[in-house]
Amino acid sequence: MNTSRRRALLAVTALLLPLLCAAGMAWAAPAGRGGKAPPKPPPKPRVTRIALLADLPQWPAAEANAATLFDYLAERKLDLVIHAGGIKGDTESCSDVVLTSRQQLLSQSPLPLIYVPGETDWAECRLPVNGGFDAVERLNRLRELFFPEDATLGRNPRPVQRQSDQALFRSFRENMRMSVGDVLIVGLNVPGDNNHYRNEGGRNSEFEDRREANRQWLARAFTLARQRDMDGIVVVAHGDPHFANGWEKKGRPSLLDGFMRHRTRDGYLEFKRQLRDLTARFRGQVLLVHAGETGGEGGDAGGFGTDKPLRDSNGKTLQNFTRVSLPTATVSQWTELLITPGAASPFSVTLKDAPPVH
Repeated sequence: MNTSRRRALLAVTALLLPLLCAAGMAWAAPAGRGGKAPPKPPPKPRVTRIALLADLPQWPAAEANAATLFDYLAERKLDLVIHAGGIKGDTESCSDVVLTSRQQLLSQSPLPLIYVPGETDWAECRLPVNGGFDAVERLNRLRELFFPEDATLGRNPRPVQRQSDQALFRSFRENMRMSVGDVLIVGLNVPGDNNHYRNEGGRNSEFEDRREANRQWLARAFTLARQRDMDGIVVVAHGDPHFANGWEKKGRPSLLDGFMRHRTRDGYLEFKRQLRDLTARFRGQVLLVHAGETGGEGGDAGGFGTDKPLRDSNGKTLQNFTRVSLPTATVSQWTELLITPGAASPFSVTLKDAPPVH
């Protein structure tokens, strides 16, 4: 090939090569603007599934059915169980034998299990039908048995933060918190017997100390949630705070309530006021979970229900607050809480049927 023909061929190749390369790239690239590969869709947020339970088992005969329910929840691939208190019947003994048996039951849950105490578990132990125990002594025993570690109960425990890490509240092992994605779960000891406020004369030392511990623990939880820009907070307690008893119009509690005015002092008053104030300043959603009462405010005849009972100082409903009242003393039903990260409403609550028990 002479020099002139070689030069001509090289010139043609130089002209055609960029066009051929561009055509090949256009053919190989997926459809998209400017021939660029379209961006991958973001992964779907992982939904957390939690079982909400309360007031079970009632009496030894129900222990086997409760264990079956725990196994059923694990088979359904849930992530966590929250037990809102009430591990014995209201006329069942508060002896170590009973408490130890229930501790072993909860500890055998295949799923991590959060437990907060209810009034039948310690506050009502003073009653003769429950053995005539000292309530504070039983609470301390409950703390030893159920909260020895900074972790949930269950065969696959998860770490939790306990209020007892603070020197001032060393004994309050039951108050806990843990993060589930962008949601903070907070457990508080708020029993259902008017928050264990005693009407007898003298200082209500147990009530007052626990009230202050709860106040600081709840305030700290909301502060953390705001600092971390979290989507929501789940507050778990056993007692129904009775939002419909006109508490918004009541003044500061005093000894006159019980002596001169002859009316029952609202043991939940400060708790409700704090929930109102903290929720009003929080951008996310707040879910209060407690055990239901037959014919109670938030529930139907079986104790289950949801509502928005909290109002601000002007009487306007706080739309970012929801109360869940759980069905009680049953293993035939359970409540499912779905937490969807990033959603406008991260919480979804549904009453579910469990398999028949024998």
